[in-house]
Amino acid sequence: MLLDLKKEQIIQSARELFHQFGFKKVSMDEIAQKAGVTKKTIYMYFDSKEDLLKYFIQEEIQNMEKIVKTVEEKNLDFFETVNQAIYGLLEYRKHQDFLNVIAKEAEWLKNPVIVDNLKLIDEKIQNYIRKKLEKAKENGYIDYPDLNITTFLVYKMYIALIIEWNDKDKNLDDQMIAQSIVEILKNGLRKDVEKNEKY
Repeated sequence: MLLDLKKEQIIQSARELFHQFGFKKVSMDEIAQKAGVTKKTIYMYFDSKEDLLKYFIQEEIQNMEKIVKTVEEKNLDFFETVNQAIYGLLEYRKHQDFLNVIAKEAEWLKNPVIVDNLKLIDEKIQNYIRKKLEKAKENGYIDYPDLNITTFLVYKMYIALIIEWNDKDKNLDDQMIAQSIVEILKNGLRKDVEKNEKY
């Protein structure tokens, strides 16, 4: 129990320091000092500072998986399920201070450790989209020529509308964004059976 408490102190201290100063500037000595433990104690739980960062990224991924699970349990149709899940994931990511600080550091310093860890989150979201697209095509809801390209386009559309576009227009209604994305998905991906039969 005492060991678990020490681990929690290390995690919380590292989180606060990374958030305040960024990943690169924080040392293991500073984490140990803030947590009130020795550096040797930290190494009992984490092999390196990079290992601590990976822990936080995995923690964020687990939180995102909970968001997806909540949406999936609603048993909505394909378009609304995808919309609510991706929207929820990107909104979560957008408002996580820790992720924002780390993402800015990755952009400024091009630190490969941070960049590679952040890619795990993007890959997780894109893998979710890919699986939903595959299932929807199997069920005849949509059609597309290339799965990877379609996955990438859908993901980037959400990024652009929810994060980049919303930064330009703070008054843009979240519901309007969500509805716009649903309409684009339906009109751009839905199979038009009658049209296919005519031609």
